[in-house]
Amino acid sequence: MKKLLPMVLLIVASLLPLYSAEADVVVDYSEDGGFFTTNTVAKAALEQAVSDINSVLDLSSLGAITNDTLTGTSGASAPFTTLNFDFDYSYTNPSTGANETIADTTLGAGVIRIFAGARILNNTTLGPNGNNVLGQGGPGGSGLSGGGTAGMGTFADAVANAAANHQHARGTGPTMFSLSGDIGGAAFSFDMGPTVGNLWFDSDTDNDNVADTTSVLNANWHFDHTTPVAAGKSDFYSVALHETLHALGLGGSATWGDLVSGTDWLGADANSIAGSGIGLIDSGGAHIASNTLSLTLDGGVLQEAVMTPSLLIGSRKYLTELDVAFLRDINYLTVTAIPEPSSFLAILVLSAGTLVTRRSRSMR
Repeated sequence: MKKLLPMVLLIVASLLPLYSAEADVVVDYSEDGGFFTTNTVAKAALEQAVSDINSVLDLSSLGAITNDTLTGTSGASAPFTTLNFDFDYSYTNPSTGANETIADTTLGAGVIRIFAGARILNNTTLGPNGNNVLGQGGPGGSGLSGGGTAGMGTFADAVANAAANHQHARGTGPTMFSLSGDIGGAAFSFDMGPTVGNLWFDSDTDNDNVADTTSVLNANWHFDHTTPVAAGKSDFYSVALHETLHALGLGGSATWGDLVSGTDWLGADANSIAGSGIGLIDSGGAHIASNTLSLTLDGGVLQEAVMTPSLLIGSRKYLTELDVAFLRDINYLTVTAIPEPSSFLAILVLSAGTLVTRRSRSMR
């Protein structure tokens, strides 16, 4: 006699994709609340930041997701034991903070989709040392429902047969998290690779708990990535770089967590650049330690790494060799080679700690 098993629902936290043929990190403005629609200069800065990240990433090996549902069967003859798993994505609406869900998890090969917007942050959110938060970002999440019928086979074999066709791990890249549980006494676990993320920027730069007018935004944000950052302003391009990297899993993925031990980093590529992983991570565990310097990819200028937790007002950051090394350590393929440390390390040791972080703004 067949036994109908109950549905199992697992929800982890924030994502959403649509099938696409591009092979890149793609920004989705469908939930931006009008922020980028009315501020084309800010949009250009975000697009440039994402383009600069795309220029160092090789996402061609991220597999397409075409099997939104998985079925596993077992047994030598009918009636078979059958299990069905149905995935969904969720994401944080970047302009409202609400949780959104989509049932269709199909996604094109090489695509990571990031939802961008802006909302009020500073009156409710403080970063390290109480600094105002300029932006937030991270990977999304996913849910899974499962059920099935008992027959001649075992549930363990049915789970194994379903797992053999699982595509959401995407083959390469970091593991963002795992969906796991138990059906009929058989445990299952599905690794979820990079698919979609979300990021948002502060729209209340004067901290009056009201979204800023255009004039107030322009007074506090420096939106134009093609001009030097004005004194007293926070650079939008720099924050966009930082939050996009968070959305890709730096600071917020299972693979990142596996490589963090207290404030030490266990990844070989970043440790090669820095000379050691000891103290390379800040106390919160999601950033490179403050005042950690590296050479920029464009021009070889020594600066604080993009993935440190704060940005000096009136300054701009560009991608550094160390930021790219962290991407490699969490299993992204890059087109940028990691150089030998040798002569650069002497500069790093002599210069570390000289960057002034007073009047900085936090990024999360």
